[in-house]
Amino acid sequence: MKKRIQVNHLGYMTGMPKNAVCRVTAGVFYLVEAATGISVYAGRLTCPYFDRESGDTVKLADFSDFNTCGSYFIRAGYRRSDVFEITGEPYKNIRKTVLDGIFASRCGFDLSGETARCGNYTHRECHTEPVTKHGSFADASGGWHTGGGYAKNVRSTCLAAADMLYALKLFGESFSDEEKKLISDECRWGLEWLLKMQDRDGGVYGGISVCGTDIASPEEDNGAYFFTEQSCSAALVFTAAAALGAEFFSETDKAFSKKLRKAAELSWIAALRTEEYENYCRRLGSASENGDGLNAIESEFMWAMCEMYALTGESSFEQMIMEKYILSSFYGFGYSTCGGFAALSYLMNSRTRDRSAEAFIRKRLTDRADRMTIAVNSSGYRTARSAGGGYTYGSNFAVLSDCMDFITAYLISGEQEYLSGAIDQFGYIFGKNPMGLSYVTGIGNDCCQMPCHLMSALMENDPPLPGMVVSGANVERSDEYSKWHIEKGTPGAKCYADNSCSLSTNEPSIHFSAPLIFISAFFDKVGRSALTGR
Repeated sequence: MKKRIQVNHLGYMTGMPKNAVCRVTAGVFYLVEAATGISVYAGRLTCPYFDRESGDTVKLADFSDFNTCGSYFIRAGYRRSDVFEITGEPYKNIRKTVLDGIFASRCGFDLSGETARCGNYTHRECHTEPVTKHGSFADASGGWHTGGGYAKNVRSTCLAAADMLYALKLFGESFSDEEKKLISDECRWGLEWLLKMQDRDGGVYGGISVCGTDIASPEEDNGAYFFTEQSCSAALVFTAAAALGAEFFSETDKAFSKKLRKAAELSWIAALRTEEYENYCRRLGSASENGDGLNAIESEFMWAMCEMYALTGESSFEQMIMEKYILSSFYGFGYSTCGGFAALSYLMNSRTRDRSAEAFIRKRLTDRADRMTIAVNSSGYRTARSAGGGYTYGSNFAVLSDCMDFITAYLISGEQEYLSGAIDQFGYIFGKNPMGLSYVTGIGNDCCQMPCHLMSALMENDPPLPGMVVSGANVERSDEYSKWHIEKGTPGAKCYADNSCSLSTNEPSIHFSAPLIFISAFFDKVGRSALTGR
């Protein structure tokens, strides 16, 4: 808590908004060249204002109009920030770190020869034994260890795969050919495991859970593994991810694409047979037109419908979208709502779009972005959390979801305020937050060091596996360590403990990290367009 000037540890992009958050009494700040100690820019800090979510009184230092590349720090009074870069591509290199972290989380894959990508976090094939499934056994090998332990989750896998596939689909020019191949291979790895989570009747299990595991390396783990229950929710996100994958691989691997398409069709039919679908249709008939009261299941249905329409072009999916879009929310890329993927699917596909539906979705997106902009402008640390549920479990993932909402709104409108909002959310993750900490392992001058991550805990004398986003501040303090070590009444944005025992604030997950690939690719594209004028 000693830091008084919080900056984005990744750095700032030339031609883009730039600011830092200061807890100082000074009225002026200076941008200082790190190598020479010479002040190259001066500006006035904003008037102080109280940030309710952190309990801090802060001032903002804005240096957006300074665009000379180099290494700098900010000085205000007797305080100074960490050193940061101003450059044309500050976010480019994080993709490799994040992607290598996801690769190192593979289950059932021999990583023993992959030290170039995984460092010391390698292991032999693991968890390849058949898994208990309602009295019988089935193959569940593959996929990713999606959280801090060795369990594997369908929803997490679907969200991570969608983030990466949309990054390639929308911002392909941001990637080298090698990056494209690595990301494509990773998506395929996740999708192949998802196919094993589908039953013969099309139903989809929620994932693979574990009980009684010891603290052991993946290949030595002897916990009892079992399939979790099938659900309508799992079938819907499976449908969406499989359909998106089928479209993506249609030109490079027709056999795999066909397999994914068939699986998506089966899971969609299975979802329509569930009681949840009947309840969904019933609620649609009585819901108010703001659409927000339908929660996660509504956005899951809309995402699945939009991806199936994008894949097949069938009129039945188009008709369902026409019947239901008016009561749908089209924002969010996470657990509570994933309507943002539905918006991307409908607005960015090559199929014929209904003009009324398209206009409605655009209005939903910009309305959401406008509400978040108001929240950002009233937040000391420039987050939109007051407009989206505050700081509970997975708050960092929620901030990244907000960032993607801003990006989507910017893509359809070109509104600069939305671009600024996206930059602010990204900066929060990498140090411009009340803790002054990069919430991504291995990235930034001062990053989290003790994630609740079993493989990292086993490497006692090494830093944790790089490229993992931890869950972040959680006002609920819902684990024993946090209850004892974070004082009750602590402001929500400061309810964080960098300790491996703090499950509710410091656990990483695959779907927390994958958005960084999407977001950084977007900024690379926007930065390149600003430089070239295209």
